[in-house]
This record gives sequence, C-alpha cells and structure tokens, in this order.
Amino acid sequence: MKCVRLDEEDPRDIARRHLAEAANGWSVGTWGAIGEFQYDPDEPDLSVDLEALSVTTRRGALYIGPLTDAVLFALIDDSVRTREIAFCSPHKCARRTTMHELDDTTFDLGIGAPHIDMMVRLRADDAATRTALRGGVGHPLLAPGNPAGGAIAQASPTRIFASALARLEVHQPIPAPGARSPEGPHSHLLPKYLQEGRVHAPGSPLPAGLYCGLSLYPRTRL
Repeated sequence: MKCVRLDEEDPRDIARRHLAEAANGWSVGTWGAIGEFQYDPDEPDLSVDLEALSVTTRRGALYIGPLTDAVLFALIDDSVRTREIAFCSPHKCARRTTMHELDDTTFDLGIGAPHIDMMVRLRADDAATRTALRGGVGHPLLAPGNPAGGAIAQASPTRIFASALARLEVHQPIPAPGARSPEGPHSHLLPKYLQEGRVHAPGSPLPAGLYCGLSLYPRTRL
C-alpha cells in the first residue's frame, strides 16, 4: 500500500463531491473502535446537505467539520486503486480512559484513543440503561464487573464516534454475538485490538504525528 499526499484540491470539495454519491463508504474511528457509514439513494428520511457536509438517515448520520487544517492522503494498492482517502490532523480529543456522564442521555465510554471519542446516546425514557451506565462511571468500560457493556449491547443506543474532523452516528441495533453487522451504518468495538493502543491499523503507511479523523472509501460499500 502506497501513501500519496493530496494537495491540489480543497478538502471540503473532495468531501462534498464524494458525499453526494451513495456508492462511497465512510468511517470515523481507531484501531479496535470504529463507526462506518453509508447510505442508499432512495432510503426513507434521507437528508443530504452538501453545503453543511452532512448526511442523515433513520439508520445513522455523518457530520463533517470545517476541515480547515486537514491533511489528506490517498492510500493506493498495488493495482493502483485508491482504497482510502484519509483526512488527517494533529488534533486530539478528550482522551478519557474511564466512563463519564456528559448529560442525562450521553455517556463517553472512555476508550482512551488520543484522537477519537466514542460515546453512546440513550433514549430519554431508557431509565434502566441509564442506571447501568451510571454504575460504570469512573471505571474503564471493559473493567470486570462494569455493568455498562452488557447494558449497551442489550439496549443498542446510538453509538457516536467523534474526532476533530467529523462525527459519525450509528442508530442501527448492535448485532448479537457471532451475527453479521447490518448493511448501512454500523459500529465495531473490539477490545483485543483497542487494548493494543494503536492509532492506525498495523502496516498503515500514514505518517506519524497525524491522526486520521475521517476515512473515505471511494465507491466501496462497507
């Protein structure tokens, strides 16, 4: 895989052109925790705002930020196909390593990644899950006895992946263990990989010192 810096076009123009096409896939995440987004051109309640760089559906949402200091790289395979366009920046996020309650419905899961915050947003009437997550506040999500993990898996609240460049939301249910992820927006939380503390996938050619806050997969259905 070869890494080529893209400097000839404004990052927002690249994002806008690709956001207009349903064939493209997107992700926000880190090694071990990632949200993936795509949409169908005819799906219900679809809203594509190319000026604001946002897409919302019943299944999920993607909101892309100003990208004023984003540095873009194309990851090109041996067949000269662009597999990914990585929107990178040096900016970090909250870097919490334990769970925090941000408001009555939103909890930061404290995954500890330097550039990605993973959160969940509960339904306002989901008192049982709120109680379970409050029981995990101040502790790592994956700590033994933390009730939050099981409660999240059962309730399937909205999962939110936020970087300095974008926010991706997944509304679809979390699949049962061993089941396939649904088509369209979905999320992955893989503790074994997350605990490795990597900011890029193994073997990634992206340069050190920059964090990938948004990935575009041209004409790739995730």
